Amino acid sequence: MKKFVIRFCLFLLPVFALLGFADSFLSENLKKSNNFVKGEFSTWNALYDKKLDSKIIILGSSRAWLHFDAAMMTDSLHTPVYNIGMDGYNFWFQDYRLKLALQSRVKPRLIVHSLDVFTLAKRPDLFYPEQFLPYMLGNTELQKACNGFSGYSPIDYKLPMLRYFGKGKAIIESLKMAADAKNEAFRIRGFQGNNESWNNDLEKAEKAVGSMEVKIDAPTVKLFETYLERCRKENIQVVFVNAPEYIEGQDFISNREAIFERYRQYSKRYNIPFLDYSKDSLSYNQKLFYNALHLNKVGAEFFTAKFIGDLRKLDLKY
Repeated sequence: MKKFVIRFCLFLLPVFALLGFADSFLSENLKKSNNFVKGEFSTWNALYDKKLDSKIIILGSSRAWLHFDAAMMTDSLHTPVYNIGMDGYNFWFQDYRLKLALQSRVKPRLIVHSLDVFTLAKRPDLFYPEQFLPYMLGNTELQKACNGFSGYSPIDYKLPMLRYFGKGKAIIESLKMAADAKNEAFRIRGFQGNNESWNNDLEKAEKAVGSMEVKIDAPTVKLFETYLERCRKENIQVVFVNAPEYIEGQDFISNREAIFERYRQYSKRYNIPFLDYSKDSLSYNQKLFYNALHLNKVGAEFFTAKFIGDLRKLDLKY
């Protein structure tokens, strides 16, 4: 029996070695893609490689990622700015990205936090789960962040190649990168402008459900408050921002006012400036949006210019 176990283990060694090599090959090449999963790899790489050089970071969901032109802010404010907004995710994963950002060689001194009605909610599944593939193996912190979301099992973080099964598109993208396929930059300092024109998402949603109520997630609220306490203790300045929302879509969330009242209370409690653009003239111009929650590229440029001016008026130290 002992000899059999030894022989079996010796048989498995080259198998695991081969799986490990294949895993490393796919992961390293997949990271190079600037287009797959909405270009999220470029931001993850900057975070995991601790290469953020910015004292100002933009934090939030797609309403951060698509609205704050970090390169434009860098040029105007004469200090590096990086946008770590994460498409489709609430504060639970925003906090994980922030923790990685705080490990960079340049520690952020100002967090521009883009809030919205979904910040304190929590989605049940992983949005674009393929974005985590290159970073998962042996990554216990990422595993903790993904706990509570459907998408991966604990063994996916431990065994090489297992998580790639069923991920054919990711494998093909990795092979394309290995073959030096065309790979233009999708995001600039984390920001991506969207050239789409107005669509009818709002009309479809109103016709389907009339309105909706956002459920606040208690553990996320607790995590959010812990984050605010940490920033206060470490003298990291936070600025809350509600970027422009198309005025005709603001009544779609039935408990919207209650959610923003909560943010205003946090603003007072922690002495955090809150710039709310929901009633700004930009929010009345449909041509600047491609849906009720998201500005198009032209709208983002107008908004970023206005925000830079308002940020300067706050006279903050960073």
